Amino acid sequence: MTRNTLILFLIVFGDMMGFSVIFPLFPETIRHYIQLGNDPIFTGIYQLAEFLAEDKGNVFLIVLFGGILGSIYSILQFIFSPIWGRLSDNIGRKPILLFTSFGNLMGYVIWLFSASFTGFVLSRLITGAMGGNISVASASMADSTSIKDRAKGMGMIGAGIGLGFVFGPFLGGLLSGSELPQIFPSLSKISFTIFSTSACISLLIALFTLILIFGFYKETLPKLNGKLTDSDQASEVNEKSIHPIFDMFSTRFRTLFSISFIYLLFIFSFSGFEFCLNFFLNTEFAFTPKQIGLTFLYIGSIIILIQGGVVRRLSGKVAEVKIAIAGTVFLIFGYLGLDIFSLNTVLLFIFLGLLAVGSALLHPSLSSIASLRSSANHQGRSLGIFRAFGSLARAFAPISFALIYFQKGPYLVFAVCIGFSLLFGMLLLVIREHKREVL
Repeated sequence: MTRNTLILFLIVFGDMMGFSVIFPLFPETIRHYIQLGNDPIFTGIYQLAEFLAEDKGNVFLIVLFGGILGSIYSILQFIFSPIWGRLSDNIGRKPILLFTSFGNLMGYVIWLFSASFTGFVLSRLITGAMGGNISVASASMADSTSIKDRAKGMGMIGAGIGLGFVFGPFLGGLLSGSELPQIFPSLSKISFTIFSTSACISLLIALFTLILIFGFYKETLPKLNGKLTDSDQASEVNEKSIHPIFDMFSTRFRTLFSISFIYLLFIFSFSGFEFCLNFFLNTEFAFTPKQIGLTFLYIGSIIILIQGGVVRRLSGKVAEVKIAIAGTVFLIFGYLGLDIFSLNTVLLFIFLGLLAVGSALLHPSLSSIASLRSSANHQGRSLGIFRAFGSLARAFAPISFALIYFQKGPYLVFAVCIGFSLLFGMLLLVIREHKREVL
């Protein structure tokens, strides 16, 4: 592991941890703003949630409200991820990572001092736009790894994301019972947001990430380091599209589109499943919030172990497409098991383990395929488009699967996930391995 590779891992880990601190706080945060009321933006979103809820109860209303807020964040990632990626191909990875990390820091500052719902939404808008920098970190990892080790590098990115999603919610929940004025009475005259200690932790994590990039990260863009090959230089194309996502309509990018579409199907189904898992564990197994948190810790730990260990060992020995197909098989058996045998707690954790393994294999292998099908001077744009498809899936999965869950029950959710997995599994079978496309 090189120094820059470790720094990229820490950047992604910090970004995801700061972003996910708020996850366990969402329900109470929403209830807090419901009590405050008198905010035009809050009223508009609340009325939309009421319309979609169709009198299914207050819990479903809060779930939809949180889903709408999450969708706004993901839509902004969908818009900005390709933009940051393409800009990083032109001016370098470091300037974009610095800019987006500073933007994240400002977003968390606004969250910390947001006494109104409008301020809270503004902070989510800013961090959503800046959160697209994962594509830049992925491109930098691609710059730093050989073709043989590409899956290994993407596995480290995936492990950083996984660790962030494990420790972020843990910190958020752990600190939710304290407020900054309670810890520092001298701050009692300052107006803070609810859960100010958790917001402050996100801010400090963002500050640490910014310092890490500024002081220790070294530029990896090949054309700035003089490392472009003749074939990479020959692949330069004029970028005339208004937004990089429109490049997908060119026949030149059909392979990238195929991989990105598979990624969209995978993320849409898996993130929808994760969203509904909270309610499934609570209603079918009577799990407490603590038990649900430990269940997600179990899933996250398996993902981290697979991406940080197994994928690293398979990299260069097994083709990425084969790893992705294996991951799809694990997903199908996991969903199928939950659909048929999930009322036994022991079997529940076995099938959740299969799903964790499947997800852990698919994430880095699909990222690696998208990277390998791109030339060195377009890694940022290609991985930005690839990540954007995942953000688009996350924008609509929570609301879509919440509607299925509350109208038809959890077992239809599992069946839908099986259908999506079969679909993108068949698409993987038709993709030829290791054919690099000049993008």
